[in-house]
Amino acid sequence: MYYIGIDIAKRSHVAAVQDAEGAVVIPAFKFSNTQTGFEEFLQRLKDKDVNPDECKVGMEATGHYWICLFDFLSANGYSCAVINPIQTDAFRKVESVRVTKTDAIDAVLIADLLRFKNFAESKMKDEPNEELKNLARYRSFLVSESTAVKNKATAVLDRIFPEFANLFADKYCGAAIALLKEYATPASIAKTDIRTLTKIIKEGSRGRLGREKAEQIKAAAKVSIGASLAAEGLAFQLRLVLENLDFVRGQIGTIDTRLKELLEVTQGKYLLTIPGIDVALASLIAGEIGDANRFEKPKKLIAYAGMDATKKQSGESDNDGHMSKRGSAQLRYALMLAAKTCAQADPYFGDYCSNKMAEGNHYYIALSGVARKLAGVILSLMKEQRPYEPMPPKHHQGGHLNS
Repeated sequence: MYYIGIDIAKRSHVAAVQDAEGAVVIPAFKFSNTQTGFEEFLQRLKDKDVNPDECKVGMEATGHYWICLFDFLSANGYSCAVINPIQTDAFRKVESVRVTKTDAIDAVLIADLLRFKNFAESKMKDEPNEELKNLARYRSFLVSESTAVKNKATAVLDRIFPEFANLFADKYCGAAIALLKEYATPASIAKTDIRTLTKIIKEGSRGRLGREKAEQIKAAAKVSIGASLAAEGLAFQLRLVLENLDFVRGQIGTIDTRLKELLEVTQGKYLLTIPGIDVALASLIAGEIGDANRFEKPKKLIAYAGMDATKKQSGESDNDGHMSKRGSAQLRYALMLAAKTCAQADPYFGDYCSNKMAEGNHYYIALSGVARKLAGVILSLMKEQRPYEPMPPKHHQGGHLNS
């Protein structure tokens, strides 16, 4: 049996091959992250009679740069294991107390780790799950972009019309944006006919607001303390920023439509039956989990999310209970957010959170407990492919909720 360790990078990778006794059969060599480089890599293996059926390949999960090589090797019959960098770092510390790290050393170290530890063959997610994960992550990025754009708009509004923020419950609602696109300064609003303002606000709010709100805004504009210095230039900038906000919101809406379609053909559709979990949260959670059957118990899923408790013991000192945060940050974030909404929407999770706080736990600690319990419920629903019920049905497979 041969063990191939590959140190992954953006433009090129470094590989080394060991035999079953740990002898280096092929010293570390570099190959480019291109089709030509991949073919050169295979040729090196063939030259040494390292065949796909008698070797294992290990590579670090470095960003997304491993995916193309993984796909190429899998298509050529090689069994590949994607290794968490945390494991290689820990193995490096065991191997040597010296802080020595080069690509060549890492390639040999990965091969050595692969030889000592029997890593299971990694599998790529099926296409709907992979698309779900990618789009859900991109949606999170767009939400952050939306917040950044709003902050830019607020910085301008605070200069030219500081009173505007108090005129709407959401100063970036449809009516507010429609008005600001037409009249962004207090002076322009103050001299505009009340009927024109009413029409803009009524159309922007789809009939929910009207003349009363228009009169309120006009009155505020007349007594505004907004600075007049470069006000027109700032108003022009504000219009551009708001157009950008509309564009980002439109993209989010388009993604939400696609995410809903993808959820319908994955195990994630059952998460929508949990009170407090919407399309965005269900997509983010399901996309990060992928195939729920790869997690035998909730403990595995909780550890994958980095929500397992750390434990440090030395002599009489015993420290237990801190979240490890060594796992998928996206899944951990989604579970914590879902825990908050579920605790508010569903008595099962709400009572659990209240009981934890009644025991003297901080709110965040209680919420972490809800998130871990929720992880068990999610795993159960996805594995058993059934909707959420506060009490598990008779066909429920025991053990899913025991973390």
